[in-house]
Amino acid sequence: MRALFVLPAQINARGLLPFLSQLGELRHAEEIALDFSHLRRVTPAGLTALAASVNGWQRQNRGVAFHGLSDCAITGYLQRMDLLSACRVQLPKGFQRHEAQGRFVPVRVIDHDVTQLGRDVAGCLAPGGEDYDHPMAGLYDLANYVITEVANNTRQHSAGVGYAAAQVTRTEGFVRIALADDGIGMLRSLQLVEYPGSDRFTDMEAICKSMEPRVSCKVGNPNEGVGLTLVSNLTRLAKGWLMIVSGSGVVTIPRDLQTIVRTLPDNGYYRGTLVAGSFPQQTTRDFADLLQRAKIGAGLLRGGTINATFEA
Repeated sequence: MRALFVLPAQINARGLLPFLSQLGELRHAEEIALDFSHLRRVTPAGLTALAASVNGWQRQNRGVAFHGLSDCAITGYLQRMDLLSACRVQLPKGFQRHEAQGRFVPVRVIDHDVTQLGRDVAGCLAPGGEDYDHPMAGLYDLANYVITEVANNTRQHSAGVGYAAAQVTRTEGFVRIALADDGIGMLRSLQLVEYPGSDRFTDMEAICKSMEPRVSCKVGNPNEGVGLTLVSNLTRLAKGWLMIVSGSGVVTIPRDLQTIVRTLPDNGYYRGTLVAGSFPQQTTRDFADLLQRAKIGAGLLRGGTINATFEA
């Protein structure tokens, strides 16, 4: 079966979930033709989801064709963000390679060196932030933490290949971070370790369970299973936005702090897992305080201060 997918004009906040549902419709196609001619805008979440999906199809030896790039208004942007090279598409370099520092992180494969990936992404989003007293130190630490924790989940649990990308929106003062893989998804990960009750979970319940403290898809040290918990708590404390998509489930933490749990539109299904977040630069200045409060909220640390009296 051959399927044609005309990418929508906007793959952003409103268009992301319908786009993921449409990607899911292609999971049984033997040959896939992607038409880029109408595409005008795509966020890091859309870039990583597309890169993960295409590479998954290619590893399954499906035919993947790319059409309409000559008519696409943002082909140069797709090249600068390394989406096309990640999808094994080589075009003549008809664009100017802008300086990425402080602006964007092109699509990067999540490989074995997750620690270095976290440093590279954080250093690009917050130049100079690796220095403790630098004004960007808080943003550097938050970006490094989010990338490292989510990328480690991808490496350890997804059984697939993942990609990361990020962008700084200067006018809005936000940093957007996204990681996506084409793996087995959160529900199947919990089921493989025979997590109690997981055989009856929905995809939405699996995402929510994975965000709870001490829940891990890896058997071992009891301190495992807090990465997504702390990432979600950090998002709330920093007044950011977070979305996790896996299978048919979607869990969103918007800026009003009321978590939204739903399914993908049109009975959609996204193979793998997508984690996308947006963080205000101004609220991440004291990352150490945010992380401590996130740990207290997760029950990993005791709150309050310690009063001690010493007698001679």
